[in-house]
Amino acid sequence: MNEMIYEYTHGGDIYGANGLADKNVLDFSANINPLGIPENALNAAKQSLEQSNIYPDSGCRRLIAALAAYENVEPRHLFCSNGASDIIFRIIAARKPGKILVTAPSFADYERAGGGFGAEVVYFPLHKENGFNIDNRIIGTIQTALPDIVFLCNPNNPTGCLTRYDLLAEIAITCAEINSILVIDECFLDFVPDADRYTAKTLLTTYSNVVVLKALTKTFAMPGLRLGYAICSDKTFIDRLRLCGADWPVSNVAQAAGIAALENGREYVSKSIFYIDAERRRITDALAGMGLAVYPAYANFIFFHCSWDMDLSRELRKKGILIRDCANFAGLEPGYYRIAVLTQEKNTRLIKSLKEVQASWQSRL
Repeated sequence: MNEMIYEYTHGGDIYGANGLADKNVLDFSANINPLGIPENALNAAKQSLEQSNIYPDSGCRRLIAALAAYENVEPRHLFCSNGASDIIFRIIAARKPGKILVTAPSFADYERAGGGFGAEVVYFPLHKENGFNIDNRIIGTIQTALPDIVFLCNPNNPTGCLTRYDLLAEIAITCAEINSILVIDECFLDFVPDADRYTAKTLLTTYSNVVVLKALTKTFAMPGLRLGYAICSDKTFIDRLRLCGADWPVSNVAQAAGIAALENGREYVSKSIFYIDAERRRITDALAGMGLAVYPAYANFIFFHCSWDMDLSRELRKKGILIRDCANFAGLEPGYYRIAVLTQEKNTRLIKSLKEVQASWQSRL
């Protein structure tokens, strides 16, 4: 009998065999806001430790009130949990789908959650000739496959591609016609300068089958605290998410940090967008100057293809830099990589290291 061994498939694995984080590694594999956790959120998290002797508010009432104001949605349409990934698994548990549809490539937890609950996973392939963009062909695939849940990531991870709003609306209509849930993952959309043009939140009042998934994890640089939320106008489905998991889904520390972060959230996000946009352009220009195939990026990460005859992630790891090798994403072949946009100093070190790796490779030709 073969033993199943769990394999971690995400970025951010900077831990050694002893379980301790390697502080000497520059981690470009996890897409976290380079400005760091807001100071007031960090202070609130520290102060909340004094409440470690009491259970968290299972209903996250103060946090949901703050999120409702921030997102301009009804509090009853919100559910909070310990990261967006946890909510993905709750969505699967709540619907119990026989079949789900995901794009390939995209975030691995959609297929992992579906497959873990026994659902058939149908892939809608994205093609490099089309820039890995989702197009109208997906409508026909949905109508033919008849999935119970459709997962879309906007902007997509790892490609960074944005799906236009009118296509999202058309997909929502198609899903409603076949009684399918449409989950639109907007965890990286807050990094897009004109996010209001792309968000599916405006679809929520018309389509109760639409679920928008977001997280403070990436936006406010608190991945270690785990804080994500879902928005859906179907109150019954929101209640199902609460039932399909343990109570107290968000710790006192995470709730306190989230409430504090949202106090000046818009100002912090605007500052982040300005900083990330400038650094993303600088890195993109440098990568293109080295002959790497860089795809248009809209979030806080960059997706590119390297045709150099080497394992680029391994070569950079030798220099203390961790990037995301995308070979284990469905639909991608070896040679595709994703890098986060970090601080100016760290980005400069990445560019310098890439040039050194390129020079070493060229010297062997």
